[in-house]
Amino acid sequence: MLMQTLYFEIAEHRLIMELPAGSLLDWAVPKFSASVIPPESPVTEQPDLHITVSAPYGQPFQSYDVEITQDAESIRYDRGDYLLTVSRDFRRAQVAVHNDFALNHALMLLYSGFIAHRGWGLMTHSSCIAQGASAYLFAGQSGAGKSTAALLSRPRPVLSDEAALIRVAPDGVRVYNSPFRSDSVWNADERTLNCELKGYHLLRQSLEIKREGIRSAQALMYLMRTIFYWHYDPQETAKVISMCRTFVEKVPFYELYFQKNDKFWREITHEQPAAEYV
Repeated sequence: MLMQTLYFEIAEHRLIMELPAGSLLDWAVPKFSASVIPPESPVTEQPDLHITVSAPYGQPFQSYDVEITQDAESIRYDRGDYLLTVSRDFRRAQVAVHNDFALNHALMLLYSGFIAHRGWGLMTHSSCIAQGASAYLFAGQSGAGKSTAALLSRPRPVLSDEAALIRVAPDGVRVYNSPFRSDSVWNADERTLNCELKGYHLLRQSLEIKREGIRSAQALMYLMRTIFYWHYDPQETAKVISMCRTFVEKVPFYELYFQKNDKFWREITHEQPAAEYV
């Protein structure tokens, strides 16, 4: 089968992906705003992550449950519709997939593990909107209104509508434009956009509009419920927990009671100091 090589960037990272020509290639190029690399022009720069894709594999999607096994060289994630094998240093990965739906989920799992392993940051199940140089996260249970909040926030740039990419560092927390989307389109012209995170909002649909602070201990629990992370090693999990603690120290958390209109932004733009809720 003819293989094609793609080059693309996510946040601060360079990725190379080799995959079969056909439907998977047609899905991946616009999804990641990827460049197809001709065979006569190999990439000389070392990527942060190299991925090899094969298909077909397994059965149609049946469950989000992932079985994890490992040995001295690699970690394997098996969901039935994909089998992802990742080197221990998270620099190389092989993934066999049933279709593009399976490939999308395998890549989300891979990238979330990659940034966690590097101590770079976290992927969270949330939407995120840019307002000027600032970013605001919206999280909640399925159906809480994450995608709705993103749609109501237009024309503000949407950094994510499903999986937010969050850089966690001692000097602050930033959100990067995410290609892992469900309802909106990743704008290639804004792919390098990143903003300082100024608030995490747990959504509550309500007849009134208000915002209430969440204390740090409770905020940590909410955050850990929303991150994309599949436990396979206690040391790696400790790294994730440490980043979650830094996140909570740097970013104020709120419960946001909102209606299905954009008036909730009036509450958001009148920020209260994070120290009040510590």
